[in-house]
Amino acid sequence: MKYRAEIDGLRALAVVSVILYHAQMVLFGRDWFEGGFIGVDIFFVISGYLITRIILSELETKGSFSFMNFYERRARRILPMLFVVIFVSIPFAWEKLLPSNFVEYAESILASLFFGSNFFFYFSTTEYGTDSALLKPFLHTWSLGVEEQFYLVFPILAIVAYKYFRKHFLAILVVLSLISLLFAELMEVRNDDLNFYLPFSRFWELAVGSMLAYREMYYKPSNENLASKSLPMLGLYLIAYSILFFDGKTPHPSFHTLIPIIGVALIIGFASKDELVGKVLGSKPFVWIGLISYSAYLWHFPLFSFGRLDGEFRRREALLLILLTFILSFLSYRYIERIFRSSTKINKTKFSVSILVLTLIVSSFSFLSIGTNGFESRFTKSQLETINQFSKREFIALNHPLGKLGKDFKSGEDKLNCRMREPTSACSFGNEHLVFLGDSYVGHYERAFINIFEEYDFGYVSFNYDQCPFVSDQIWFGNVAECVIVNRQRRAIIKDYSDPKIFIISANYDQFDRAKEIVSDPISIGRKNLIDGAPIDRSVAWGSFFENIEWLLSLGHKVVLIRSLPMPNINSQGWLMSHKEYIDDQSYPNIVNSSLRSAVQKLDLEKFPAFQNRNLLIIDPSDALCDQQTDQCFDVIDGLGPIYNGGRHLSFFGSDLVGKLVEKEMLRLGWILQ
Repeated sequence: MKYRAEIDGLRALAVVSVILYHAQMVLFGRDWFEGGFIGVDIFFVISGYLITRIILSELETKGSFSFMNFYERRARRILPMLFVVIFVSIPFAWEKLLPSNFVEYAESILASLFFGSNFFFYFSTTEYGTDSALLKPFLHTWSLGVEEQFYLVFPILAIVAYKYFRKHFLAILVVLSLISLLFAELMEVRNDDLNFYLPFSRFWELAVGSMLAYREMYYKPSNENLASKSLPMLGLYLIAYSILFFDGKTPHPSFHTLIPIIGVALIIGFASKDELVGKVLGSKPFVWIGLISYSAYLWHFPLFSFGRLDGEFRRREALLLILLTFILSFLSYRYIERIFRSSTKINKTKFSVSILVLTLIVSSFSFLSIGTNGFESRFTKSQLETINQFSKREFIALNHPLGKLGKDFKSGEDKLNCRMREPTSACSFGNEHLVFLGDSYVGHYERAFINIFEEYDFGYVSFNYDQCPFVSDQIWFGNVAECVIVNRQRRAIIKDYSDPKIFIISANYDQFDRAKEIVSDPISIGRKNLIDGAPIDRSVAWGSFFENIEWLLSLGHKVVLIRSLPMPNINSQGWLMSHKEYIDDQSYPNIVNSSLRSAVQKLDLEKFPAFQNRNLLIIDPSDALCDQQTDQCFDVIDGLGPIYNGGRHLSFFGSDLVGKLVEKEMLRLGWILQ
């Protein structure tokens, strides 16, 4: 194949946009590269173009295609650098990952090694409350999984089409691409997470590259006219527009993704060394970055991920990590990639043996990691007790104290855990005087409150259901369409209560901005984790939330309404791993975040009405989690520990602080007696 420098220039655009996207740097109040995720899509088109050129060229010149040679070339390009990044990452994982996260890390290594990362990360990252995707060191290998799965299927498809349906080769590509694109568009509104990772949702992007290769080989296009020379500039504009103006709300992959894909196609199809875009992309700086782009792609995400484990890094730290990415990438390209790609420097036998040995080593290490539960022997007994407490989010930590099982609403299976049960089989204990009612932002209070109010002989009921606050039975959020049925059952049960209760109510109030109308079959859609639903105005969600509180009060119940939490800055799990020395003697320092108590409460006052009811107790958790004199809010408190665990969810320590504030106020009001 004739070398095209502008292709390496496109690779440079792709990898730089992905790196800047993951860096999440804010300049002048905006993250300018929120659409940088389309860099992966650029890679897909390039890969489709190159693989098709290789296959068709070999079929034309030799009349056959060598799968052995093709996959050897792929292995030489992909595996050596992947092994290097894996081995370099192990010491950092050892030092920074909790046992449960270390197990997932080991599993992700295996998945990346055998090119199944896209499916692995779909199943491990889509559950509500799991770690942020940015904290998973090998998440970015999902795209390698998609590409390699394409490389397993497409050569067979291409050869069959070439030999038996040669006249219809392009038509077959076009039809399959249209089916794939339509599938992606439909899946985007049904299950956008699954759509993101599915290889068939991405097939059309790679196939666009294939069509470009076919056009180049068999139609011998002339790019000499003025129109053709202007098309690469349009392509560059479409790519730039996507990077700058796409964001997390842009449906992707979908019809919207046509914008950058058409842009890439115009550059591959019409750019050359004789026109402006081709000259720019083919210049030495772009080509140099393009040549090291694979190494840069592999290096940047683990660097960012491990860097974020202590909390979001600042702009200066992001720039240093980007610089380190390119230094490592240059060294990797020169001393790893170029050497292993050369069959004269490392022959087939040596390469095969080395890859086999390395695969056995990494696989053995991964299975040992899983078998030892993330090498728990790394920690002292007290460290392990605290760390294990933070391994599970507090809102999923409550189990029935007597081992009474209840049905999980989505699966229908019996379980000991109290979270997301059918309301009719909710966790209940004792006299059921306390009722926890809401989503995971009431769930994280349960264990601490139960512990505090045990001395008052308060039993409890847990209506804790992720993404399902106590709102109208016509509203739902996220991927829990069944929330409308859950709230219907909650109301029916509450209506039958014969004695007054104390309801503990809170919610993730941010999700009220993303409320949706009831769908025709909420249980079926909820069990499939689908997300499609017509949006409704947030005022409707807020209004129904307050109406339900008024309804509870009208029935004679008491209500403790807990308002918004400050936003933390650190990741408690990563912080604990980096500061294990504080655990043994509980010598935690005070660490504040960027939230101000007054600002948090001011925002709440704008949203919450001025209730006038003696049976309603409104709690500002910032009164317990912040210093009233300095107005600063804490992430870690001296003698206690980290007070958050998982985004804005509280740890047991943080929930205990709020619980003691609630106890104090209930004593003041005479709701409970000392």
